[in-house]
Amino acid sequence: MRTLLFLLVIMMAIGGVLGLLMRQDSGYVLIAYNGITIETSLWVLITAMVITLFVMSWIKRILFILLRPSNSLAKVTGNLAQKRASRNTIRGMLELVGGNWNKAEKLLTNSAEKVPYPLINYISAAYAASEQDEPERSKALLRLAHKSTPEAEFAIGFAQSQIQIKQEHYEGALASLLRLQKLKPKHKQVLKMLVTVYTQLKDWDALLSLTPTLKKDGIFDGDNMLELERNAFLALLDKIKFRNKLGQNKKELVAEVESLWNKLDTLSQDDRMRQLYAQTLIHFGDDTKAESFIRHSLNHKWSEALIYEYGNIQLDNIKKLLSNCENWLKKEPASANLYLVCGRLSQSMMLWGKARDYYEQALSLNTQSEALAELSRLLKAMGDTKASQELMMINLRYASNLLKPLPLP
Repeated sequence: MRTLLFLLVIMMAIGGVLGLLMRQDSGYVLIAYNGITIETSLWVLITAMVITLFVMSWIKRILFILLRPSNSLAKVTGNLAQKRASRNTIRGMLELVGGNWNKAEKLLTNSAEKVPYPLINYISAAYAASEQDEPERSKALLRLAHKSTPEAEFAIGFAQSQIQIKQEHYEGALASLLRLQKLKPKHKQVLKMLVTVYTQLKDWDALLSLTPTLKKDGIFDGDNMLELERNAFLALLDKIKFRNKLGQNKKELVAEVESLWNKLDTLSQDDRMRQLYAQTLIHFGDDTKAESFIRHSLNHKWSEALIYEYGNIQLDNIKKLLSNCENWLKKEPASANLYLVCGRLSQSMMLWGKARDYYEQALSLNTQSEALAELSRLLKAMGDTKASQELMMINLRYASNLLKPLPLP
């Protein structure tokens, strides 16, 4: 405040001195050039010169502002445009989330060149275009994304793969995903998308080669992994069975089935798959491997379906098979299928009384067991026709309960 007052006093003093000088003598100035003459007072000339210098300094400053895009005016206008583009980007993202694909694409595309990171705009706009079933426009936007940010190859490729899968362009998606896998071999989402593409293309061999990585990196939980392996096993098993019909060597096919089963070790948790594997070994005539597999599986985890298949094994050493079953009876005394198999093995050894006892035990646990028919047949052969007929009537009543109620004559 004191400094301002001091400056005002000095300026007033200077003004007063100049005023006195101007009153005492205004001075005279004559300028003549090329026939042109200008006459004025000294103080008017000085005032004109001061005003001219002031105007020229402002013109210079304005020109400097206009000719330098990095200066304040450019910054102000640039910032306004950038803020507007950022607002439009946010609006575009909200429209994208809200499902307004057309508006989202326009907002994101138009504001892409005015935001610091146009990559996000172009990729999001590509998603919006794909939702409108515009694959060519989507590809063009992804090309713009790559042009704006070439170093973001993985992000752009990832978005491209997702769009291709959604559009069911699985061959193209596979090519994109394989490139991404080379860049990041353990990327979980890339591996999951590869599983989807291989499944859709029914490339089970490729899917099979991927399973060790899926297990090692924990890409899927136990249930999903089991479902994945189950589908692959069933599809590949159908191919092997078809080659069996064409007459290919059964030993080679058994080795292939065994190798396939060992690779898909998650299947050992599924009773239905264990039973199917055992049935396949028996069907291809390798009862020895089937017996070994069933025996080890049942020692590890009991299965009613698997013990049933044990009774279908055709080996010379029936006594050993029966001995194994009788040992299991100590641990599984409530298994109707186990008693049924014991009865069939006993009957194969011509131990009629023993077979009869086992069939009766099976029936006491499950009245609808196949032991009913087996026992009826055995009793008839042993001469007990009355008991056999009674069992056949029981079997008939059970069968009639399964029939639809239809009018009879």
